[in-house]
Amino acid sequence: MTAARRILAGAVMAVLAVSTGVPVRGFAIFGSAWPPGTLPVHLQLGSGSGTLVDGSTSWNQAFTSAIDVWNAHLDLLKFSAVQDSTVPREDGDDVNQVFFDSRYYGRAFPADTLAITTRWELVDTSVRTEGDIVFNTAFTFDSYRGPVRSSGGRERWDIRRVALHELGHLLGLDHPDEKGQSVSALMNHLLGDLDALTADDIAGARSLYSAGVTSNVSFPPRNEPNDFYAQLIVIYRDLLRAAAVTTYVDPEGVVVWLSEYARYRVGLCDHGTATIRVFSQIDNTGVYGVCALTPAGPIPFPPRDEGLDFMNGLDVKYHDGLGRSAMTSFVNNEGAVVWVLEYFRYRLNGCTHGDATAKVLAQIRGEGIQPVCL
Repeated sequence: MTAARRILAGAVMAVLAVSTGVPVRGFAIFGSAWPPGTLPVHLQLGSGSGTLVDGSTSWNQAFTSAIDVWNAHLDLLKFSAVQDSTVPREDGDDVNQVFFDSRYYGRAFPADTLAITTRWELVDTSVRTEGDIVFNTAFTFDSYRGPVRSSGGRERWDIRRVALHELGHLLGLDHPDEKGQSVSALMNHLLGDLDALTADDIAGARSLYSAGVTSNVSFPPRNEPNDFYAQLIVIYRDLLRAAAVTTYVDPEGVVVWLSEYARYRVGLCDHGTATIRVFSQIDNTGVYGVCALTPAGPIPFPPRDEGLDFMNGLDVKYHDGLGRSAMTSFVNNEGAVVWVLEYFRYRLNGCTHGDATAKVLAQIRGEGIQPVCL
């Protein structure tokens, strides 16, 4: 990965405190995720101090049991534990590592922080590239179930429940209680007596990595949006007198992949998940279901800034991933996103190909937003 296209998206943490559960309302996600496949996690926790309370004979074994719990709920992604790894402990090396330390990569742990998970991702595609989990040696750990235990006047924290929490961050889950939600979840930022994943935690992970469901919305055959896009190019060239721009995505690629992006979005996938699933299709790793059935009634479409972010990422994907050569077009990325998604919005809301095309072109001519056909 080139450093110019990667960001350290911030560190996330489990904070030492006791929390109480309240009714579920919803999970929280970061908006980035891993591509489908196997995710190696290099375990460097070493041995425990004898046999731990739950019978684990090492910290790595206790952590692996948390991996097994998450894997049971994931379809498109599976953790793979690399036991007793000896890879160097480095930040930004595209290797996911788990270890104890008094600091995390030279930085002091925030107060009352049991562990921290770093988060690297690609700016253009919202694809995760690395996450290291560092346990704070300032705290005493063991492995057990049930309420938090103490010994000698100090809490002995269950490393397995901390691992479950941090692995949730590695998957892409945020703290729901810090996002205005009242929810019983191990992913809340306050860690306490809860020692297992809740339905909300699992729903959050499955929103990112379930195989999905078959969409209940039908998109038009590709020849029709291809015809619309050909007309759009002519309008931009002859009516708007648009200057030619450089792109790496051919017109058919624009239509095909914006159609797939829209399919995932109206199927209730968030922007990051939709982007990753489309790029996985481009890489021939599979065609996936949508995240949920589209509710009855008028079908909403994603905000244009997210569509543009996808389109810019698609341009990078074609250039860097597929090695496509530069070409020219009279329709820039923003125009492609705005008008192709408008075309699909009309089509999915009852308009024929001819009606949808006419309504979009009327908008371009400044005649206002036309009503859908339902």
